[in-house]
Amino acid sequence: MASAIPVVDFSSHNILNSENFDETNPEINKLAQEIYDAFTTVGFVHIKNHGIPESEISELFKVGEKFFKLSSEEKEKFARGLTTVNHGYVAAGVEMTDPSKPTDFKEAFNVTEPFNNELPWPDGECSDFKPTVNSFFRTCGKLSLGILDLISLGLKLEDRKLLRRTHRKFGTLESKTTLRLLYYPVMTELKEGQVRLGEHGDYGTITLLFQDQTGGLEILQKEGFVPARPIEGTILVNIGDLLQRWTNDKLVSTIHRVVVPHEELRRLTARQSMAFFVHPDNDVIIECLDNSGHYPPITSLEYLNQRLFATYL
Repeated sequence: MASAIPVVDFSSHNILNSENFDETNPEINKLAQEIYDAFTTVGFVHIKNHGIPESEISELFKVGEKFFKLSSEEKEKFARGLTTVNHGYVAAGVEMTDPSKPTDFKEAFNVTEPFNNELPWPDGECSDFKPTVNSFFRTCGKLSLGILDLISLGLKLEDRKLLRRTHRKFGTLESKTTLRLLYYPVMTELKEGQVRLGEHGDYGTITLLFQDQTGGLEILQKEGFVPARPIEGTILVNIGDLLQRWTNDKLVSTIHRVVVPHEELRRLTARQSMAFFVHPDNDVIIECLDNSGHYPPITSLEYLNQRLFATYL
């Protein structure tokens, strides 16, 4: 069963450098409408011709794989720890995305403050990890702002720069936007009900997902969970729970999960993905954009902390 995730082509719009796009341009309005339609129905969209070179994406996969193949002892030197800084390595079994299931069978490396030299970074044979991650973080930030501008246009917000203006501090102490490198080891034994990543909605505004060709991601639709199969040359973008709340449920944050593919060949293959989780700046007060007051005001940071507290064991 195939998913209904649409593919939107950005070849007519330089979204990486689009701070002042022309709202009267029919092509811009067409893109905004396509994005809006996807996010008010499926909650996900594949974007192609997005401007990020495939070589840059492949390089980050390579440095990530190199790190995750280090010994457990070496990786633990860079463990995230229970701090307010969301930076570092997360071992398999540490997170429980779906409380009704066993712990997630995945590893991760979180980067929220990419330019903080005081944080522990992989070195030695992984000396290329930090510069590669930093460069990719900047690029994802630019792409995210362009997508947020199109969402603002699609929502017909009176203040077209609202979403851009509330996401100004990527990579600083005042933002929790996070680049997360994910590694799903080969699974030879499964606990009952165990999956690679439990059912969940993302926490923030939008997520940019880069996945390899292994597969396993599924999204919840009316007919149940359906595959979100990788499409080469595209980035999968989805709405997070906070933006659904912000738009009073107009935009849809879709539940998704990562399962172990049934095909034996793929089951014995590790999976990699990279997610750029976009959050408003910490002090931004999230109130329904339609002024309905349906959800009580909450700051971006307060909301995220509530969600993280429930995730980490």
